[in-house]
Amino acid sequence: MDIYLSEQLKKLRKEKGNTQEDLAQHLNISVQAVSKWERDESFPDIVLLPAIAFYYNVSVDDLLGVGKAEQQKRIQEMRDKDMELFRAGKSTERVALTRQMHKEFPNDLEIIFDLMYALSAENQNKNADEIIECGKRILDESTNTSLRDGAIQCLCFTYYYSKKDSESAKKYAKMAGSIATAQEELMPRILEGEDAVRYCQRNIQTFVEMIGQHTRTMIHKGGYTPEQKIEAYNFVLSCYKLLYPDGNCGFYHTRFSEFYEYLAYNYMMLGLEQQALDCLEESAKHAIKFDTVKDGMYTAFMVNRLEMSPLDAVKDHSENQSGLVIKALKSEAYAKLQDNAQYQKIIDMLTPIAIF
Repeated sequence: MDIYLSEQLKKLRKEKGNTQEDLAQHLNISVQAVSKWERDESFPDIVLLPAIAFYYNVSVDDLLGVGKAEQQKRIQEMRDKDMELFRAGKSTERVALTRQMHKEFPNDLEIIFDLMYALSAENQNKNADEIIECGKRILDESTNTSLRDGAIQCLCFTYYYSKKDSESAKKYAKMAGSIATAQEELMPRILEGEDAVRYCQRNIQTFVEMIGQHTRTMIHKGGYTPEQKIEAYNFVLSCYKLLYPDGNCGFYHTRFSEFYEYLAYNYMMLGLEQQALDCLEESAKHAIKFDTVKDGMYTAFMVNRLEMSPLDAVKDHSENQSGLVIKALKSEAYAKLQDNAQYQKIIDMLTPIAIF
């Protein structure tokens, strides 16, 4: 059983507004003894525990932090379940669970953070007001950099995409730190050896991912022609291929699958059906590789110190990647291909693996 006596003594003393000397005088012991308890260097004699608890008007269990330990165990169990649902893309179930967590622990800011992101994944437009309420509370009350960064991101996107309020979105975007002062820039410079190398490799992996994300945004907002979109998507794929020349892409098989499907769609816009089919086949191959990937290490030179695991992937949809590709294939965009033998071959490849 975990004991949190030192933490509880400091917390209770601050709440009561007394000093170590006050408690020592009440117990008729030395101040040095109380100081050692608070530094977690020793424990009080068991016969003193009821007197200390009485002095602070709490139970002995609360004094020892046993209640806190049980609470933390309960929270961790619920957060583990939330992550399980997140990996499965079960957004509605996540919202129900995180609402229950919030009801049980209304002042836990990490749970409020989990609820905010679950609401966003389920339906950002419908849940916009509640997402904003969660995000603002985190910014008002939390000093945790990770929670604050997540709240800023969520507030920025919710105001922009759901509230159509670009000025508020810009306000929160400006609260985020710059790339030049982010931990991803600073940490590799102050770490040594393997730690520094792994950090650099994670950053390189992230930078290529950012190229893909920025290209999507550029294409979405730039009024590009199908020919220009094809050029852009081929550029992104060339970046991923440069990073993973051995084809061991782990999670990033999903990106190959997505960008090949984007290419196929634009080839269809130009009436280039064979090129579209070839891209769809590549999309399917990468989807299957991701859906069957095992734990292991990336092996390409620039990322070969990094681990990969299917458990690292989270999503806001219940389909696996193969299921998503089949859904795309059965959309109106590819209706002209449905009697084609290569098209049917692609469907047949995906069907045993697909989850909907």
